[in-house]
Amino acid sequence: MRYLFTFSLMSIGLFSNAQICKYVVNEQDPLTDDIIRTVRTRLTGPTPYYYFSYIRNGSDYKFNVEVGDYGELDSPIPKDSELIMRAGNGEVIRMKAIESSTPELIDDFGSKITRYDITYQMTEQNMKDIAESGIVFIRIQDMKNTFSDQEIPAAVVQISKENGECIFK
Repeated sequence: MRYLFTFSLMSIGLFSNAQICKYVVNEQDPLTDDIIRTVRTRLTGPTPYYYFSYIRNGSDYKFNVEVGDYGELDSPIPKDSELIMRAGNGEVIRMKAIESSTPELIDDFGSKITRYDITYQMTEQNMKDIAESGIVFIRIQDMKNTFSDQEIPAAVVQISKENGECIFK
């Protein structure tokens, strides 16, 4: 009986430390057997708000940013606009937008929010740096075609790390 109790306590400890991955997409391509995964994280909010997603399709990795803020903007964010991040291990990650992003106007109970959805190409090593230590700082060419800096709160650094780990599970 004592052994069963000890085993139960050990099992609870193991499972309480287990990471639960919340995938938006988690499947395997039936033709190529490639792993296809997307994990999404809320960075800040309510406005301006940022969501970022890690996207994996086999050996192709992308980073997606959804950003929205009050006001009506009509200028697109151009293809090749730059996003710069620093991982917790000190690595600086530079990415370029793979296509331009046009604004989408959203009516939020009488207020207007402009939303952009920007996808950047990243390398597997960039993704491994994030999975190892999270994202601690981000600089993005924003909706006004200037650069916005965002230091990442410690809790979100940990979430960014855990979500990065999920891409490789």
